[in-house]
Amino acid sequence: MIRIGKIVIGFFSAVMLVINTSAQTSPFNDRAVVPADSSGHFRLLFGGHFHGSSFGRSGYPAATLLANLDTINALNATALLSTGDLFLSADKDSARYVDSFFKKLNTPLFNAPGNHDVEGKVYLRSYGPTYTSFDIGPDRVILLDTELNNGNLEGEQFAMLQDRLESFTGQNIFIVSHRPIWSENNERYAPLFAGNTRSAFSNNYMKDVYPLVKKVAGRAQVFWISGSMAGMAPASIFFQEHAPDITYIQCAIRDEPRDALLLAEVKNGTVEWKGISLTGQTLAAPTTYNVDYWQAHQSKVPEFNWRLIPYLIRLAVTGPHFWFGVIVALISGWVIRRILKRGF
Repeated sequence: MIRIGKIVIGFFSAVMLVINTSAQTSPFNDRAVVPADSSGHFRLLFGGHFHGSSFGRSGYPAATLLANLDTINALNATALLSTGDLFLSADKDSARYVDSFFKKLNTPLFNAPGNHDVEGKVYLRSYGPTYTSFDIGPDRVILLDTELNNGNLEGEQFAMLQDRLESFTGQNIFIVSHRPIWSENNERYAPLFAGNTRSAFSNNYMKDVYPLVKKVAGRAQVFWISGSMAGMAPASIFFQEHAPDITYIQCAIRDEPRDALLLAEVKNGTVEWKGISLTGQTLAAPTTYNVDYWQAHQSKVPEFNWRLIPYLIRLAVTGPHFWFGVIVALISGWVIRRILKRGF
């Protein structure tokens, strides 16, 4: 019986592996990923927060993005990997995106969902699954859903990540997530992204995820690209080598003069990074926008992020800790009331 169970588990694991590695058609614009050429050459384009300003109400993607569609198409990237918050509201805006963005984009688009994406029902119904993985030549792309489990990677998603890291035999892994979960509770990175969407409590990155990343980094380059950047960010790019073969990156736009995308050109196993300005600004090499740059150029007075208030309220009310506190308070009140009644 145990043997049969193992066979069944192995079968379904193999099926999921095939699904993950072959899911190379965009759920947004139905474009298929073109395999790398014989030398392993391909290009990946990264960016996020494509809805632009959090106060925008047009229902369309950022003007800086739409104005550069010809430029983006001309890059002939193998895939455009969004770091989340593709929509401000998928329920309200998805039809506008189809006509103004998806139909005109020739590059396969994939998204690591952010908090705005998964609000409502349309995104999960139309664009799932919310986490997946696929290979391009010898390299691997992994897209994560950091809105699940309040920024913790658990259950099936963690199992997928673990499998895709431990089974990797290539040279470069590109992990894409909305939240920079690698920055939380890190005294070096956390202050730089203080206005970001983050876990209500500590996440399990250092305990469970980083050991997997560190292990695979012994034999491959790992690039973790996120896209939750508050409006006062000094640049659309953050690029920091964290440890040998582990690089933490952020890239997102806000419909501002600083808006830029990141292009990864992969040749013979080597990755060359380049910033692509969406407003004509001259950009330095991506490695310039490191911790030192951000510390030197970040606003000293953090912007109060009003848009997070309803999100944080909803997060608190729907979380188990809130209801545990409510139950404890009710029981405590009942007990105190009984004691006071007896005393009198």
